[in-house]
Amino acid sequence: MTNLEPAAVPALELRRTYNAPRERVFAAWTTPETATRFFCPGEMKASEITMDVKTGGSFMIAMKSPDGEPFVARGVYHEVSIPERLVMTWRWEEDDPAEEHESLLTLEFNARGNATELVLIHEKLASVESRDRHTEGWTAIIDQLTSVLAETGDSK
Repeated sequence: MTNLEPAAVPALELRRTYNAPRERVFAAWTTPETATRFFCPGEMKASEITMDVKTGGSFMIAMKSPDGEPFVARGVYHEVSIPERLVMTWRWEEDDPAEEHESLLTLEFNARGNATELVLIHEKLASVESRDRHTEGWTAIIDQLTSVLAETGDSK
């Protein structure tokens, strides 16, 4: 694979507006106890999440599919601007490390009165197929966050 291939894949961009202040939405993405409640798509479940939320800090998200298959994502925070923005690398662990690919994830938390617009941008993905799978997964995750915020009384 050449270095030009990932750049040729258009980034995915998703937007959601939550009826919660951006400090609360930001905290959901940076607090492992809250993140375990929404940070897995579909029927997958988070088995462990660790976060050292600071520039240069790392994170690890371990999840399991309903049949028990493990999936682990890791990355490093490149920018942490509380409560406005997170920029981090994103890499799925593979059985063969040579097959791993690092991409870039940006989360912007824009205040909209008492609400928050989340802008999720995932770029430098390995292929269009990878982008499409990530679009499906991120859509499920950001939709599930609506329920988590509602359970804590910060959303409709």
